[in-house]
Amino acid sequence: MRSSETIASATGYLLLKLANLASARMEEALLPFRLRGRDLRVLAFVEDGELSQRDLCQQTGLDRTTMVAVIDELERNGYVRRERSPSDRRKQLITVTADGRTILSEALTAMRRTEDDFLAPLGEDDQRQLHRQLSLLYAAHDPRCHTDETPDPELLPSSGVGVAGTRHSEGPTRPTS
Repeated sequence: MRSSETIASATGYLLLKLANLASARMEEALLPFRLRGRDLRVLAFVEDGELSQRDLCQQTGLDRTTMVAVIDELERNGYVRRERSPSDRRKQLITVTADGRTILSEALTAMRRTEDDFLAPLGEDDQRQLHRQLSLLYAAHDPRCHTDETPDPELLPSSGVGVAGTRHSEGPTRPTS
């Protein structure tokens, strides 16, 4: 087997290629909303409750410089606003606006539709199995998911994780054996 065939047949390579395809489709689906995947993640977390920029960095995995740019853009579009924390004037809290809630709802609908189309070649059972297996791998390799050998179910991706990494179900699910 040639080296290129070895790489092309590796599971990690397939996961990377699929992630790139899914991400590109998601970014395209978000264009009408003037959002990118990272913007959608930030809006989704802020919609759950006001967070500081630092908290948002931790929640989304974005670095501080990128987070400032994302929040600046979301603020320019009228989707979020910055407010000083009443308990700590040094801290800025990010809150979602009514327009931000509306655009988030519409963008999440587009995200779900895009994910459904992307996963359509698999049946529903295969989709659930794929999600379960990916959740187990994620939990096993992301140190934020566990403190010992048992994954923390609160940090596992929900049963409705979108291709852009956002949530679209009631909450996290515990993998079943």
